[in-house]
Amino acid sequence: MGSAVAPSLANLFVYDLENKLFLREPYLQYIRCYYRYVDDILILWDGPLEAFNNMVDTANEAHNTVKFTSESSNQTISFLDVQIKIENGGLCTNLYRKPMDRNNLLHSKSFHNPRTLDAIPKGQFMRAKKIASSEVGYKHASSDLTERFLQRGYPKGKLKAVVEEVKGMDRAALLQPKQKQGETDRLTFVSTYDKRSKKVEKIVKQYWPLLQTDAIFGKVFSNPPRFSYKKGKSIRDTLCAISRVDNSNTVFKGTPKVGTYPCMNCNCCNSIIKGPCINHPITGEVIKLKSYATCKTSHVIYALKCPCGKMYVGKTIRSVSTRIKEHKGNIRNFKNDTYTDTPVARHFDTVKHNVCQLKWIVLETVAKPSRGGDHNLILLQREARWIKRLDSAYPKGLNEQCNLSCFL
Repeated sequence: MGSAVAPSLANLFVYDLENKLFLREPYLQYIRCYYRYVDDILILWDGPLEAFNNMVDTANEAHNTVKFTSESSNQTISFLDVQIKIENGGLCTNLYRKPMDRNNLLHSKSFHNPRTLDAIPKGQFMRAKKIASSEVGYKHASSDLTERFLQRGYPKGKLKAVVEEVKGMDRAALLQPKQKQGETDRLTFVSTYDKRSKKVEKIVKQYWPLLQTDAIFGKVFSNPPRFSYKKGKSIRDTLCAISRVDNSNTVFKGTPKVGTYPCMNCNCCNSIIKGPCINHPITGEVIKLKSYATCKTSHVIYALKCPCGKMYVGKTIRSVSTRIKEHKGNIRNFKNDTYTDTPVARHFDTVKHNVCQLKWIVLETVAKPSRGGDHNLILLQREARWIKRLDSAYPKGLNEQCNLSCFL
């Protein structure tokens, strides 16, 4: 569930399924209690086992891709991280862990705020205390947790102290929902955690009284700040091949658009070839584009089209409008054997086209490599691929040649 809305969508989807498949007759009469967490369901069933199995089989036939697995028992059942048992005429609970689960507790040597590392064992032991309904159950769970924390490098002495501290806590009090604390006037100092964070925190605390003595703003700094840290960059973040997409400057928050769009602020806007696709200049084949671009987009592969249908493919690291203006300037000021003597300008002069007839479109935007590399070399390679794809090399097109040296 990589998307932020994925759990909510899954919840709504399963809610619709459970009403159609489970919470209906003839099964509803046997259901004494029904609990669900996203796609994990716990049912207290008071009826024949055949009817329960029939409900599950019917549910598996009702949907093409969603399938349900079931476990049933008269004595013991596991739901999420809780094992539920019938014992002495009542229900008792213990901490449950799947046999195949890995020990994925945060390592003690991990580069995190020490307060975070200190809080993890206590939080896990408090969780065990809440789940285990007996002292024996908590003792067994705490022993298992201690072993797992020791494997992850946590000091044995600290773990023993935490076990004793949590053991003395009242389970009934822990099960009570926490009261929401009121608003505080303390400022929060937020930064990314690194090796200098401890020194920065010490300096801020040391000189905070100076702010409190200010005649005008002293009241704002009456209480010392809280320190909150974001996760710092790790070696994995540096070496991992998965690129992290920055969506902060995303133009479209909904369905992204494809094609070239005017910026409405330059004289290149009126010569754009609009639409999410382009036709092959010779075969007429429709080629779908995948990028969104405007006149201001940089690091692109673009195509120029003349009235007779021939195409020129180029690349630029600057804004595409800057490059288009240069092409138009060369056409207007064309002279043989000068800097204006380019393939496009020469063609327009030979066949007597007008500069206003020049049309253009962005074929592809080339993002900067996430792990480094020669961005310009990648642009040259993509340019060569598009020249080949559109057959824009002479004599069919306006490119003088398709240079493949960038692949060597």
